[in-house]
Amino acid sequence: MNKPTIKEVEDWVMTLYNTCEETITDAERKEQHKYATMVQRPNDKKFLVKMLDESSQIRDDKKLAKRIKVLIDQYGVPEFLNKRDTFLFKVYQAFGHYFYPIAIPIIKKRLRSDTSRVIIDAARPHLTKHLATRFDQKIGQNVNLLGEVVLGDEEADKRYYSYLEALKEPDINYISVKISGIYAQTHALNYEESFPELVRRMSELYQAAIDNPYIDETGKKRAKFINLDMEEYKDAHLTMRLFKEVLSKPEFLHYSAGIVVQSYLPDAWGFQSELLEFAKERCERGGAPIKMRIVKGCNLDMETVVASLRGWENPVRPNKTEVDANYLKIIERGLLPENSKYLHIGMASHNLYTISYAYLLTQKYGTPKDTFCFEMLEGMADQVWRAQSKLGNHVILYTPVVKDEHFLNAVSYLVRRMDENTAPDNFLTHSFNLKPDTEAWAFLKKQFEDA
Repeated sequence: MNKPTIKEVEDWVMTLYNTCEETITDAERKEQHKYATMVQRPNDKKFLVKMLDESSQIRDDKKLAKRIKVLIDQYGVPEFLNKRDTFLFKVYQAFGHYFYPIAIPIIKKRLRSDTSRVIIDAARPHLTKHLATRFDQKIGQNVNLLGEVVLGDEEADKRYYSYLEALKEPDINYISVKISGIYAQTHALNYEESFPELVRRMSELYQAAIDNPYIDETGKKRAKFINLDMEEYKDAHLTMRLFKEVLSKPEFLHYSAGIVVQSYLPDAWGFQSELLEFAKERCERGGAPIKMRIVKGCNLDMETVVASLRGWENPVRPNKTEVDANYLKIIERGLLPENSKYLHIGMASHNLYTISYAYLLTQKYGTPKDTFCFEMLEGMADQVWRAQSKLGNHVILYTPVVKDEHFLNAVSYLVRRMDENTAPDNFLTHSFNLKPDTEAWAFLKKQFEDA
C-alpha cells in the first residue's frame, strides 16, 4: 500500500495548524507565551520544576519557605510571570518568607489553581461538570487517578479500592491502571510471589468494568474500558505477561481492554508482534479485539538515572530520531486494516507531523474509524484536540484527577510532564507561538523527515 508523501504530510500539517489557530482562545495564547518565555530561559524552568518538586516533598512549612527563598536567590524571579506575580515573588524574597504560616498555604493554593487544567479536581461536582462537558463535546476521557505514593501494602490497597470505586461512577467509562498502583514494590526477585495477586486484582478490576456498564451516546450499554499503563522497563515484560494472562481467562474473552507500548524501547516492535498474535488468536475464537496505546516514552529520566547509578546500559533508544522512526514504523503496521481489526490503535502524540502522517495513513489504508483514535494530554495544547475533533477525528484525553488532600503527591506527574514537554527535542517545546516559515517550523519539519 502507498504511504503518504512528505508533501502530502506538509499540506495536512498546514490544514491542522490553521484549524488550531481558529480554535485557540486568548487565555491559551497567553499561556503559550508564558511557556515560550520559560523555554528560552533555562533558569526559569529549573526554578519552576524545583519549586514544584520541593513543595511536594517538604512537609514542614518553615523549611519549605526557606527553600523557596533560596531558589529565588539562586535562579531569580522567573520572567514568564505576569507583573502581579513578579511583584509578589519579589516581596516574598525580600521579607514575605518570614511570614510562612500565611505565605506557604497561599503558594500551595496558587499551585493547585494554576495547574487545574492539567490535573483535574476529583471532588464532586467539579469532576461531574468536567466529564459532562467532554462527553457533550464527544471527547473521550481516560481517567488517571493520582494519589498517595504507593510504598507499602496500605497505600496499594487504597489505590486499588479507589479504582474499583471509580468504575462504579456512571460518568467514568475509561480508566488507566498501573501495576505499581495496585501492588507495592514489584521486584524481579518477587515476581512469582506478586504475579498471582496482580492477576487476582486485575481480574477483579476487569469484572467491575463489566458489572458497571455505562450508556454511550447512542443509548447502548457498554462495559467500561481499562488501560494498563506501561511504566519502567524493569516491569515491562511483567506488565505484558499480566495483561495476556488475565485476558486469557474464559470470562474475559468478550471483554476489550488496552495496554501501553513505548516506542523508545527497542522491545516495542516485539511487544506489538506479541499483541497482534494474541489478539488474532483471541478474535478467531470469537473474542473481542484489544487495544494498544502507542506512546513515545514516559520514564526517560528514570531509566537514564537508574542505568547510570547501576552501571547498566540504558534500555531506551539512543536518540529522538530513532524513537520517532520506531513510533512511525509501529503506527504503519498497526493501521493496516488486517491488523487494526484485531488490535485497535490509540496514537498518543501532540506532534502535528506525526498526527498528520497517521491520519493520512488511515486514509490511504482505509483503516476503519472504530479501530483507531488520537490520544492527547488534558490541558496540554488543547487547540490541537479541538482541531482534531473539528476535522472529524476521534480523540481521547489522558486525564489525571486528584483530591485536594493528595494534590502535592500528584506534583511528581506535573514535574515529569513539565520536564518532558519542555525538552529540547520535544514538539511541544517548539509549539508555543509556533508559526510557519520560522526556524522552529523548519526544525520540526526536518525532525519528521529524518525519522
